[in-house]
Amino acid sequence: MSEQSEFKAQGERLSKLRKAKGLTAEQLATAMTDAGSKVSRGAISNWERGINGIVSSKLPALATILGCSEGYLLRGELPDTATNSADPSISLDPETQISTNSQSSNQSTSNRTMTNTAPTPNRRPLKKSDKLQNVCYDIRGPLLKTAMQMEAQGQRILKLNVGNPAPFNLDAPHEILQDVALNLHNATGYSDSQGIFSARKAVLQYYQSKGLLSAVDVRDVYLGNGVSELIVMTMQALMNDGDEVLIPMPDYPLWTAAANLAGGTAVHYRCNEDKNWQPDIEDIRSKINDKTRGIVVINPNNPTGALYSNEVLLEILELAREYNLVVMADEIYDRILYDDAVHTPMCTLAQDVLTLTYNGLSKSHRIAGFRAGWLMLSGNKEYASDFIEGLDMLASMRLCANVPAQHAIQTAVGGYQSMQDLTAESGRLYKQRQLAVERLNAILGISCTMPQGAFYCFPKLDRTIYPIEDDMQFMMDLLIEEKVLMVQGTGFNWDAPDHFRVVFLPNLFDLEDAMDRLDRFFANKRKEFGTEHLVTAKQEKTA
Repeated sequence: MSEQSEFKAQGERLSKLRKAKGLTAEQLATAMTDAGSKVSRGAISNWERGINGIVSSKLPALATILGCSEGYLLRGELPDTATNSADPSISLDPETQISTNSQSSNQSTSNRTMTNTAPTPNRRPLKKSDKLQNVCYDIRGPLLKTAMQMEAQGQRILKLNVGNPAPFNLDAPHEILQDVALNLHNATGYSDSQGIFSARKAVLQYYQSKGLLSAVDVRDVYLGNGVSELIVMTMQALMNDGDEVLIPMPDYPLWTAAANLAGGTAVHYRCNEDKNWQPDIEDIRSKINDKTRGIVVINPNNPTGALYSNEVLLEILELAREYNLVVMADEIYDRILYDDAVHTPMCTLAQDVLTLTYNGLSKSHRIAGFRAGWLMLSGNKEYASDFIEGLDMLASMRLCANVPAQHAIQTAVGGYQSMQDLTAESGRLYKQRQLAVERLNAILGISCTMPQGAFYCFPKLDRTIYPIEDDMQFMMDLLIEEKVLMVQGTGFNWDAPDHFRVVFLPNLFDLEDAMDRLDRFFANKRKEFGTEHLVTAKQEKTA
């Protein structure tokens, strides 16, 4: 059994025992602290979810309070009947005890029937691959599952968790739908494994218009079932077991998941909130070693909405040049910009650094369900011929990307960019962004930077006012109490439970409703935590 599987099994036993004792996680944490073994509710929550193993120094107190042995908590060891009857302080998991009693009472019946019944094969549980133990994607994790259960019960949930424009009546341009429909008769068979010529050529011309005059070879473009597929393909082609890739913190969690799934390790570099979430260049440099294969740059960033300056991009390229690293530029939000901001593709800033540029139509043209994305190679490709051969192999193995959606690309990148109407000062997305950030900053103990791109913001909790340890549980409380679904900051690989992501795609009416609920939720939490006086003190100090 892998370490992560052991943690999960420990968590299941701990959860059953705690519930059998009628204790909440908070009450168990208090009982352990009173017993001289201090632990937080968040730590217990992480043990029960199998995120971490139970800390050995906490085992004696934990076992005593729950009335079981340390061996049972750690490994599921069950004492024999004699030992158990001699020492009543050692008890079994309630379900195990019931199972044991039932087995004893029915033993004679079993003995009579076994002679006439074929033995049942000893089937081991079918478990997921060990490769998935370090893979996490909380955007569609436990919170969403709970929300779906609540919806099945008839409850209405305000969803601020996923950047999917369609449910919020942000419709695709009719011209694109029409072109796809007109080409359906040409899209019933497989295409070239890298995609149809017209779409790949249109991608090259898009980057030519941005200043990359060397973008002329359609062999440099791979069309994919969204950027997500292309990210996974890249990591599979790039990474050996033990290799590392630098990924921003916070990040879009698919990047981390794909690196781990490929057998590598995601090493997170910090983005500085006090500098409007710009990457920390010195932190990047400090984390480069002989195992580092590349640097991921998400610009504009998901989840912060930050747009990176050219100076920062050039510094990252200089590091890549110095250490011979691949640059992976996720620029899916490059056409969703506010306040006259201008995005610079990284591929246009360096011709001597191998740069992989990822983009697509899911967000900018509101056709997320079409899964129309692309990857373009540029810069120094000569030394990467073997890696490129790997990409070709993986592209061929999946046969091709969704062919009907490929017919949307030429029209989309070359035609009228209707997203500009939505992000202009008079546009819907602009107004929703303003409302979300203003309302969030008005909540006591919450601060939020103004995003320059995308449709997310990443507000911060003041933990002196909201002293939480488990931000997923905090978001679960919000979901259950106020019917608002959002994702916790640690779900984006942020290293502290003090942020959460807000998607501001809902219309102004629904967004206002969501902010009212957030305001009420945080007010109730301040009362629960007894920190209202701290807010007053901070306000007086600021004044």
